[in-house]
Amino acid sequence: MKIKITILALAIVTGLFGCNKSSSPDGRAQLRDKKLGDKIEQLNKKQIVILDSLKVLDQKIEALKNAK
Repeated sequence: MKIKITILALAIVTGLFGCNKSSSPDGRAQLRDKKLGDKIEQLNKKQIVILDSLKVLDQKIEALKNAK
């Protein structure tokens, strides 16, 4: 009888701790959406840096044009 209770308890504990966000379709979708959101944020930051660089280059080109 003790063995059955131990096995049942072990099965319940394993079941409780075996489930995480990646084990359900909704959880996987949430993880995917978070990764995509993080990637979009990174791309937005890179875009800002690129636009700032282009602005500086444009200012230098205009300065060279005006120097002639």
